[in-house]
This record gives sequence, structure tokens and C-alpha cells, in this order.
Amino acid sequence: MLAVLYLIIAVFFGTQLIRLLIPDIRRLYVGVASDQSILEKVPTSLFLFPAGTLIGLVVMTFTTYILAYILYPFIPSDTATLLPADILAMCLFTYLGCLFWQRCFIRNYRKIKAGVDLNKLSLFQRRPGAIIFFSMTTVLVLIALVFVYFYTCHMSDGKICLGYSIFSDFSPHVAITSGFGVGSNFPTQYPHFAGDNIQYHFMFYFLTGNMEALGLPLVWAINIPSLLCMLSTLTLLGTLAVLLSGRRAAYLFAPLLVLFRSGWNVFHQVGELRDAGSSWGSVFKFLAEQSSWYGYTFRDEWGLWAVNVYANQRHLAVGVGIIVIFIFLFLPHFRRMFLHLTRTEGFKEKCKRFFASREAWIHRKDDPLKPWGSVILLSLVAAVMPFFHGSCLISALLVLFGMAIFSEFRLGYAVVALVSVVSSVLQARFFAGGAGNVATFKYFFGFVIPELNGKNQSGFGTALSYSGKVISYLNKIGYLTVIIPCVLFFTLLIYELVKRKNPYRAILLIPFSFPLIFAFYCQVSLEVLANHKFIQVSFILFDILIAGVLANLLALPIPIKERLPQPKKKKKKAETERVFALSKKTFIPVQIASAVVCLGLTFGLTATGISEWFIYRNINCCENGKQYYITLDPNAPIVDWVKKNTDEDDIFLTPMWSTNDFFLAGRRVYYGWPYFAWSAGHDTETRQINYQWLLSGANNNIDEFRRYCAEMNIKYVICCPDYYGPEETDGFYNPDFFEANLKEAVRFDDQNMIIYKV
Repeated sequence: MLAVLYLIIAVFFGTQLIRLLIPDIRRLYVGVASDQSILEKVPTSLFLFPAGTLIGLVVMTFTTYILAYILYPFIPSDTATLLPADILAMCLFTYLGCLFWQRCFIRNYRKIKAGVDLNKLSLFQRRPGAIIFFSMTTVLVLIALVFVYFYTCHMSDGKICLGYSIFSDFSPHVAITSGFGVGSNFPTQYPHFAGDNIQYHFMFYFLTGNMEALGLPLVWAINIPSLLCMLSTLTLLGTLAVLLSGRRAAYLFAPLLVLFRSGWNVFHQVGELRDAGSSWGSVFKFLAEQSSWYGYTFRDEWGLWAVNVYANQRHLAVGVGIIVIFIFLFLPHFRRMFLHLTRTEGFKEKCKRFFASREAWIHRKDDPLKPWGSVILLSLVAAVMPFFHGSCLISALLVLFGMAIFSEFRLGYAVVALVSVVSSVLQARFFAGGAGNVATFKYFFGFVIPELNGKNQSGFGTALSYSGKVISYLNKIGYLTVIIPCVLFFTLLIYELVKRKNPYRAILLIPFSFPLIFAFYCQVSLEVLANHKFIQVSFILFDILIAGVLANLLALPIPIKERLPQPKKKKKKAETERVFALSKKTFIPVQIASAVVCLGLTFGLTATGISEWFIYRNINCCENGKQYYITLDPNAPIVDWVKKNTDEDDIFLTPMWSTNDFFLAGRRVYYGWPYFAWSAGHDTETRQINYQWLLSGANNNIDEFRRYCAEMNIKYVICCPDYYGPEETDGFYNPDFFEANLKEAVRFDDQNMIIYKV
């Protein structure tokens, strides 16, 4: 199938591009790892394939879109809109992938011929235990993701079933996917708000639409890229956690913490139930059977922080994965700065190295990391990212800014940031008419904390009081995900400084927190609640280091005294490394106690997430005959008629639909459910006035009605009972006008629906 071939080519291209620009991934691991002994336990493939998948998909998808946009005016009406662009893209990226593979082969051959040892660095030791652990963990994560994605978006009896917990936000995603899969959304417009460009980061749904155009059913077209991207992201998070912690078990803990989030919700809920007199048995029964999100903080009743967000916002995985790749490739320069500062004597020399040395701003001479290869790779990714996930690109820039402060090779950071900003401005102008239509950065303090929204912080006492409310709110939504990083920062920093070791892991928590801080001080879109993605990004990045803490507690890296290797020659006192060790009698009790602490912390970190998985299951299933799935019929008569009898760029005047079979035909509507368009930045107030005017028949003026419809490319009007009820349409809808002045195109008696041609 062409869709599968497309994905294979994208992964092949991405992996070969990484191999070309990052010649030695083992060297990259050396620059990231806190303990060099861990290198032989981490396979190169855990970075190469997930990073190659994400990079290949975003670069190839963006290129396909540009090709489709250029070719669109020249494509015959009887030819699939995306097919010529897809063929060109697949040929181009197959050629590039093969070319890059050839270059890598020739480069390695020349090195071998020159006597260079390509295995100089520690290679992954293919021990059965390690292979089984990484493989089984990856399979378990994949199974969990299959449940998350297919449980709320699947086919049943030939119909698309959308879970009750996701169908609202999923409505525009389905419409955008179908708009590219079976329609022709060029120039691209928001399906629920046609005629006003698009201000939403839609590019992931162009990918899913392209999968549908290449033959995958819509459900699989959405779920397969979602699985690939989320699995790649969680794999990268786990790999980074292993390298930073020096413990292989972190590979399991990292995705566990992301999928089962920390929060105070379930503990507060249990306290309420117990205070009301419920027994422990009834409490657990209630938690297992509850079918609505527990509203502990503002909008918790939407499942704002729950696993539901990953099912809802499929494009979030791409954004987070790209952030992790950015961190991976710049982390060696971040680590080097602290490594060389610890080796520099004297405050003046340290300041000189930090501020005025060559390495602080420009790459090192003969750097084996080949840093400009990383910069080129990241610049390419940054250039195509703005409309894949704008919030995650902003988060990436915030994290990189924090890292650059404490890093070497700051010029590399500046280049990537410049490319990101320039590309964002150009794409915003191309897709949305201007950067101001996509993001408006303005001061807004307090996120969605009711007591703080937009308030001024003047005065020390006031600022202190407000800070207390922010800390309290963060504790509620994050709990141990907030507490552990704070404790870890101070304890790890003090430990590393006392031991005269590189403190880069502790300092890394500072840039990781920048998106969270940004969320409380800046409003990017009309819907300030959208800032939750910045907070979520910081929490996910915190999970990397928390996973390392849990992995180290699970099996403390402390040897038994009798097993310590004895030095052959007596070292000087200053050169003797003191190794903390346990006696045989205390080793096992201490390890057991540490494992118990690990399990206790793991429970505290995942308890709310576990309870929310039960909610996620219950809210999207049938109970007492009540159907919780929203169903869409790809074979509905209206879908078939619209596909066969209307042009791909025709716009329809419809009720304020959010989800409807109609959108599976890939056509756009003049005014759909307004929240989607409003939160994306469109002027829904003016459009609603015009919409109501149209529903009245332009005040019974057929000439004005036709003139405005021609101006907005509205070719059809759908009349049905859905106009009755909503106050925005009930008093304005004039079906007699349409019956008297427009030609009936088709009637669907079973739905009491008539489509008129303007």
C-alpha cells in the first residue's frame, strides 16, 4: 500500500540524514551520559530510529505539502489532488535516503582504509538480558498506546467511533484530515471557518489526510502516524533518562510517568470520600467505576492533564519528540561547559571561560561531535516545525535559551533560534496572513488560577502571596512531579559540587522549567487555557530526571565492600577516590528499603494517572444501554452525494456543526462550531453576525444573498432541523426563503435534510 511505503521512505530518509550529519551517535552518547559505563548498555538504535522517524516524517510531510501546493493548479479534475506530489516526494526522498546512505558508506570505508578504529568508543554489548528488557519495554509501551489511540478512535460495523472524551476536540482534526484526504484544501483554510486562511498548526493532520489519500481508512490514517510519533517520543525520553541517570531501568520509568501522570487529584478525592463515611472498599469501587473527570482544579473536568490529552491532541507527540531531539543534540555542549568550569581554577578564569572563551560561543576546533552537522539538522527541523506544533516550537526555544545561558557553542543555539523565528514569521504570513494572527505574545499573569488571572504583581507582599497561590496550584496539578525536581535540584547540585563532579544534570532542571514559567506570565492565543501545553512540556521533561531517581532507588548503585577492586599500586591520598560501600550485613536491608521507597514514590507519582485511566475507559464505553461513542458513517448518503456532485473547494452554509458525517466528504463550512475557530484566533464575532444575516436570507434579499455567497464561494445551503435549538441560529433561520429562492439539489428524507444550490 502506498501509505505504508510513504512511511517507510520517511523513516529511511530520516535515519540516513541523521547518519550523514551526526557521523558518530556513540560520541553523542558520550557527550550526554553522566556515567560512561552505561554506554555499553544503550543501543544506538534507541536514538537513531525514533529520531529518524520524527525528523523524516516532519521534513517529508512539509515537502509534500509544498509540492502539492505548487502542483495543485495544474492537476486535472479527475486526478487525486495529492497523488502527483506524493509520487514526486517518494521518489525524491528515496533518492536522498540512498544518496546519504552511500555517502555514509564511503566515509566509513575511507576511515577504515586509513586505519581509523570505528569501534573506538564503547559499543552496545548485545547481552540477551538487555535486548529482552529494551524490546519488552518498547512492546509494553506500544500496547498501551494502541489502547489509548484505538479505544477512542476505531471502526465498528463500518462506522467511525469517536470516544465521548475526545470527539469535541477531534472534530476539527477529522475535518482537516478529510479535507486533505478526500477534498482539496489548497490554499489551506480551517474547515469550520472557511474563507479566512488557517491559524491552526495543521501540518500533522495534513500527514494523516495524506495517509487517507494514499489508501488508509481514516481511522488508521490518524492512528498509525500517532502511534509512530508517540512511540518514538517515549523511546527518546527513556533513552535520555538512561544516559542521564546511568541506570537502564529509567527506560521503563520515563514512559510510565508520562502515561500515568502525577497529581494530587486522587488523594483529595479519596479524602473527600472517606470524610463522607465511605469504606475503603466502596472508595476503590467508586474510583474504578467513575465515568467523569474529577474537577479538582479549573477545567480538570475536561481531562486537561489526563492521558486523554494524548488521545485528543495527536500532534502533541511530534512536538515533544522534536524538543527531546533538540535537547539531545545540544546537551553535550551544555555538559562540556560545566565539565571545563570544574577543571578551571580561580574565579577570574572561570568567568573568562564562561563569558569570553572561544568555546563559549564558537565550536571547538576539530570537535569530534561535528557540531555544525547537528545545527544543520536542527535548523532543517526548526524550519518545518511552526505549523506542526507552534506551542512546542516555542517551548523548544525556551528550553534552548535556558541551555544556551549555561552552554558552550552558543552560536549554534542562535542559528537554530534565528531559523525558527524567520520560518515562523514566513509561514504565519503564508498560511494565516501574518504572525499576529497566529500568536500574540502579551503579559498575562496567573494562567487559569481564578484569583490571579491577569492581575498585577506590584508590591513584595502581593508578589509573595501570588507566588504562594501558584505553588499551591502547581502542587495540585503536578504533586510529586513538581516536588521531586525541586528537591533533586538542590540535593544533586550540592552532591556534585562537594564531590567536584559535573553538576550539569541539576542545572538542566532550570531550562526544563522555562516553558512552565512562561505559561504563567505570557498569553500566546485568545484561549489562555492553551498554555497548559507549556506546563505539560515541562512536566514531561521533569519526568526524564525523575525516572532516573526511581531507577537508582530501585537498585542503589552502591557496591559491597568485599567486592571493591583493590588497587595494584598505592595512590597518593589526594588521588584516592573514596567509594561509599556497604557491608554484606547491611547491603540487602538497605537495598530492600530503597526499593520500597522507589515503589512508594512510583505509586505517589502514578496514582492519579491510574485513576484517570479508569475514567478514560469508563467515559468511552457503553453502560446501561447508553452509547458513549459518537459515530460517523463514511458511507452515509450525504457523504456519497457531496463527494460525487460538488467540487472539492465548494463551501457549504450549514448548522453550527462540530461533528457530522458531512465532514467526511472533505468539504468546508462557512460557520461551524465557533469555539474551535475562536481558540485558533479567528474573528468569530463578525462571522457570526454575517452567518445570522445569511440564515435570514440577507433580510429576504436574494440578490444580496447571492452576491455575498459568490464572494465567499458558498455554493450550497444545507437545511435541516439542527438550526432549531441553538440561540445563535434559532431565531434567524428562515427555511422558507431558501425553498422559495434556491434550487433543490438533493433531499434526504430520513434526516429531514435538503441541500440547495446557491
